[in-house]
Amino acid sequence: MSFQEIPIIDLKLALDPETRPQFLKDVRHAIIEVGFLLLKNYEIYGPNDDDLVAIKQQALDFFALPENVKLGCEMINSPHFLGYTRLANEITASHTDWREQIDLGTELKAPAPGEPLYKNIEGPNLWPDEKAIPQFRPTVTSYINKMTDLSTHFRNLVLEAIGLDPKALNGYFKPNQQCKMKLVAYPDSNELSSAKSVALDDTPETAQGVGPHRDSDLLTYIYQATEHTDSLQVQNFQGEWITVPNIPHTLVVNAGQTLEAITQGVCKATIHRVLTPKPGSGTRISIPFFSTIDLDSYKSVVDGIPEEVLKLRDARDQKIKDWGVDVGFQFQPDVSKHPVGYAVFRNRIKSHQDVAAKWYPEVLKEVLQEYVY
Repeated sequence: MSFQEIPIIDLKLALDPETRPQFLKDVRHAIIEVGFLLLKNYEIYGPNDDDLVAIKQQALDFFALPENVKLGCEMINSPHFLGYTRLANEITASHTDWREQIDLGTELKAPAPGEPLYKNIEGPNLWPDEKAIPQFRPTVTSYINKMTDLSTHFRNLVLEAIGLDPKALNGYFKPNQQCKMKLVAYPDSNELSSAKSVALDDTPETAQGVGPHRDSDLLTYIYQATEHTDSLQVQNFQGEWITVPNIPHTLVVNAGQTLEAITQGVCKATIHRVLTPKPGSGTRISIPFFSTIDLDSYKSVVDGIPEEVLKLRDARDQKIKDWGVDVGFQFQPDVSKHPVGYAVFRNRIKSHQDVAAKWYPEVLKEVLQEYVY
């Protein structure tokens, strides 16, 4: 049988020499056999409850802004795919995602002229008007800094759990590595009753908050900021959808395709989706944070994974041959042939085709020829 629930991992157990071995065993199970986990006591290395309250409030305040203020930082104005995406203007697995969001990242300068095109994934944020929401930028910046610290520490623990030196991936990171995050609002089905898709000829009847997909990054950390309990779902390896519970004082953590690629498939980027919240339940707020690696990373898979861990991977993969959902076309990282930024860039082109049409029309043509809705 494939997994039927999402493991809960207590970060505090990593600090005690007596409990650390069991902690590492539990992380190994979660990252190989499920690809998802719920992390408690994350504040040891990351944000505390006050930080989460603050970032939730900024999300609520942002989505309550007048439309013209939100459109003032719309992603269409960013060649770096950062900024606001209006409701129903993103595509996953060939359908509209019925959500609105703002993409943000570690503040960086735009790449220099002559840099590879994929480097444009990184660059400066588009911030909303400070007069309209004065605490937004400092709160987001602080949250990114604290989540970056948490992701660095937990990444090392994941590596140790699968039998690697915690420093085994240090060469995949650069100083001031740009991590990404989103503030996402999923209106409930009542709120969507008269909504129209911007991206496709589609309707809210699909109940797709965001469609089935695998994340492209290294590790994702999700703060489920509202009390919705049945929206985020993970597909196990027998095709069943397993609900990720919304347990107070936990963060959802999941592996991305980049981590899967560079660990020889050991860490599993599991298919997941978000359903439109039920009628009358109100808007769901989710705040994912994406730990990334250097876009220029152009390396083969990491060596030194113990044989016993590779056998666990192989046994798990026996269960995946009939994985029961079509996630649509996704560019998957192949760090032996292309820098990781190549796949990440093309996935953004595919998902945000209005932005791509403005800034990268030739690449958009190439991408559209490589997959079919």
